[in-house]
Amino acid sequence: MPKASGRTYTFGAYLVLTNVGTSYDTIAPAKGLGIALVDFSQTNTIYFQVFVNKIGTGTQSWQLYNVTDAAEIGVINDAGTTGDKVLSATITTGIPSGEKLVRIRAKSTTAGDDPVYYSGTIRCC
Repeated sequence: MPKASGRTYTFGAYLVLTNVGTSYDTIAPAKGLGIALVDFSQTNTIYFQVFVNKIGTGTQSWQLYNVTDAAEIGVINDAGTTGDKVLSATITTGIPSGEKLVRIRAKSTTAGDDPVYYSGTIRCC
């Protein structure tokens, strides 16, 4: 199998987000989904993936967040069925330039949802 081009960053590990909330960072565990210093120089595309278990009835959102500039880079909204899944998005607009501190954030349209976060990754190309 050929090697993927670009730079890959992995974020966080297993966390249960009990009562995740309807805003990002409502609960402390939601702030622990991983953080990385990412060099976006010469990046035209970001491939963003999260491995999660959707538990609850709301639309659950997984945001790639630029901490340095306090800005959203991209978001994956999951309105699908419950269960384990890998969600992905291709981001081609709004990509920051230079080095930025980034992390993943979570929320739901139903405050009492309890999603499980296994891991996330981005690949910058």
